[in-house]
Amino acid sequence: MEAQTRLDEAVPESQRRLSQPATTLATHGYIVQEVIGQGTYAIVKKAFWSKHNRTVAIKIMSKINAGEVFLQKCVPRELDVIRSLRHENIIHFYEVIETTMRIYISMRYAENGSLLQLIRKETRLAEPRARRYYRQLISALEYIHAAGFAHRDIKLENMVLDVNDRLKLIDFGFACRLGTDENGNARSPREKPYMSGTFCGSHAYASPEILRFKPYDPIPADIWASGVVLYSLLFGKLPFSNHKQVNVLLEVRWRSSSNYLSANVVYFPPFPFTRNNQKISQGVRFPAGVTVTEEVKNFLKQIFVPVQKRLTWPLLGRSLWFYIELENDAKEEPKEEDPAPDGRVDEPPAAKRSKTDNKTK
Repeated sequence: MEAQTRLDEAVPESQRRLSQPATTLATHGYIVQEVIGQGTYAIVKKAFWSKHNRTVAIKIMSKINAGEVFLQKCVPRELDVIRSLRHENIIHFYEVIETTMRIYISMRYAENGSLLQLIRKETRLAEPRARRYYRQLISALEYIHAAGFAHRDIKLENMVLDVNDRLKLIDFGFACRLGTDENGNARSPREKPYMSGTFCGSHAYASPEILRFKPYDPIPADIWASGVVLYSLLFGKLPFSNHKQVNVLLEVRWRSSSNYLSANVVYFPPFPFTRNNQKISQGVRFPAGVTVTEEVKNFLKQIFVPVQKRLTWPLLGRSLWFYIELENDAKEEPKEEDPAPDGRVDEPPAAKRSKTDNKTK
């Protein structure tokens, strides 16, 4: 209720009557239910899609509350990605609805919640289970990078589990294209790196090159963040905490606009776990009270290094750790196809959007 109240307070009552989310979504066959997630500019609600007899999640972004940069950069990027990518470990998107007040993105509902919720509940995971989730994450990441995109916001909150305990990557609001070649095709990650000047995501997952606030290659930055995810799954805590760098980010935050978003910097709240006092420059260390294999330790050591030495594709997926036998290692579930009802992401044409916006409720 609090999240919805914030969305509605910024809207004049006369306009609010014309564009209440539940009413707008009802015209498209959605029965809106409870809030299941929220962020600075959006909330996510569970809904039943009567048109296709399935439960979905709907991301609702307010155009009134969002900053100009968010609307001009983040939203178009997210829509670009969901139109382009299809993978068994990326959440499946069904439909985009746009009104004068809001943007709605309908997607598959993940019944088992996020990895963050899982770790809060179980503290840490056994190595075989952590490896299974991580293998699915890097499968999605390698596909995204090969398709010419980078995610740039890899963290436990942005990975959810479906009813079959299969990982799905979500939230592409900070994703970017890695540039195009002279023919307009997506640049291959094996070509000259695309250097990003946008410093976004969560500082707890940020690689050293991002924290220098200089142009960086987002592919190895995504890989670093994936290592933070794996470490957190195994040990229930973050691998690094550099308070000096955190303070720099906080300073940038307050120098930016009141929407906490400037042209090149996005700040998110700190990671909610108990944090180590370890610094990146000291190298990764492992808690003595948790037993894991030497192979996974060596694997993480190859990720938590300067960008020039960092493990990347295709060697990352060939690490010995993925092939050793682990005790109580469950076999992978068969891949599940989850096509959209009509095989594509639906978007209303401009005329239909205008009619939806101005229709009397």
